[in-house]
Amino acid sequence: MTAWLKLIPSSAWWLLAVLLIGGVQQYRVMVAQQDHASAKAEWSEQLRLTAEANAAVILKQQTDRLALEARLGILDTTSTEKLTHAQTENDRLRREYSAADDERRRLRIEVRVARADAIVSAATGAGGLGDAASVELSAAAGSAVWDIRGGMISDQEKLEYLQEWARAVRTGE
Repeated sequence: MTAWLKLIPSSAWWLLAVLLIGGVQQYRVMVAQQDHASAKAEWSEQLRLTAEANAAVILKQQTDRLALEARLGILDTTSTEKLTHAQTENDRLRREYSAADDERRRLRIEVRVARADAIVSAATGAGGLGDAASVELSAAAGSAVWDIRGGMISDQEKLEYLQEWARAVRTGE
């Protein structure tokens, strides 16, 4: 039986071996290409899912940012209105004070002085904090009171606004 195999020239055997090896290699390349294609499809699917998740996160962040901007806008408007109202009231009181006669223009401040500061009022009683005394301010000092009051109102409203702003930004609410 092996006699007929000897009739096949050696070049044919070489050709057969090359074809067999080439076929095996072709099969291995085809399997590798299929694996690569399936890995590429899986990677593309994972990339698509990641992009969709990122898009959802970005959309939520944008919605939250717009809502925060709206809340801060409302906070800004209400704080500005409160500050304007308080300053208007202070200006009204200042005008009323300026238009008053000399007797009413004097600001009198009722104070309680401690026993050690009894110099302000010689008529202190036995109370621990002392008795009430009346202090009269000059016209210039009375005018300065309105400036100080206006500054305090402005500072207080601005501080409240900044605290609310920081709270809104920190909590996102």
